[in-house]
Amino acid sequence: MKTLPLGGSEVVSLPSYNQLSVTVSSGGTGTVERLGNNPGEPSFGAPTTLNANASFGPFPVWTRHMLRCIPSSLMSYDIAPADFPAVTSGVERIVNLSQAEYDALTPDPATLYLIVG
Repeated sequence: MKTLPLGGSEVVSLPSYNQLSVTVSSGGTGTVERLGNNPGEPSFGAPTTLNANASFGPFPVWTRHMLRCIPSSLMSYDIAPADFPAVTSGVERIVNLSQAEYDALTPDPATLYLIVG
């Protein structure tokens, strides 16, 4: 983990599919601002004020962020690959249904829509 000095600021580059974890000292305050992806581009909105620890990302592309802490607090950050859940966790199985099985899914089969394309 890298620590910013009191009242310090730093621009960090977040590689794609990585996560930025920010730690703010107890009672401290800081901000994180998503900058344009290339130097000179406008930022993506107002800075986010932090009073507690927070995480940002992952993003599908490389991004830049400005970290700032107020003079009386310390801010630390770490960049690490995102921990994605296993692909199979959200999908048990995919099956082809017969018309009878499809009709049995609900009392009113007209409320379900199956798009075949």
